[in-house]
Amino acid sequence: MDDAPKLPAHQDLPSAWFGPQMAARRDWMLTFDGALLEELRHAADSLLASGADLASLHAHRPPLPGLQPWMNSVGREILQGRGFVLIRGLPVLEWGRKLSAVAFMLLGACLGHARPQNAAGHLLGHVRDVGLSSNDPNVRIYQTHERLTYHTDSCDIVGLLCLQTARSGG
Repeated sequence: MDDAPKLPAHQDLPSAWFGPQMAARRDWMLTFDGALLEELRHAADSLLASGADLASLHAHRPPLPGLQPWMNSVGREILQGRGFVLIRGLPVLEWGRKLSAVAFMLLGACLGHARPQNAAGHLLGHVRDVGLSSNDPNVRIYQTHERLTYHTDSCDIVGLLCLQTARSGG
């Protein structure tokens, strides 16, 4: 009897992809068009002006008649399709960090409910080397220059917003 582990059968699903094939495609890259971006900007500006609590944004967000259907299709692709998308075109340099953060939270609210990122309850956090060491039990690995190994997050969808181009690496 052969006790060697058996490989699973060939998977022919949108979520079963290989990096080289995905790199040759562009259908996973989406770009905001002018109308969607303007709708998002207006909603983010309104939220900033109102002083709304972003922690309860899902329940109290402004209507997004153009953006919500677009984000619904993004959500379907993430949860039922290939498992990820890249959305380009949010003008973070022009909008600044605060407006960009509110816009990012709005996009997330189109997909579901925000979840805290750490024990302090932060809904948004920065992934950057701040000179700390993971030898300290109070430090998260994303605050160091150390390699982040494979892990899972306790949510269905993770979003990352790039605020600036890295000097090197990713």
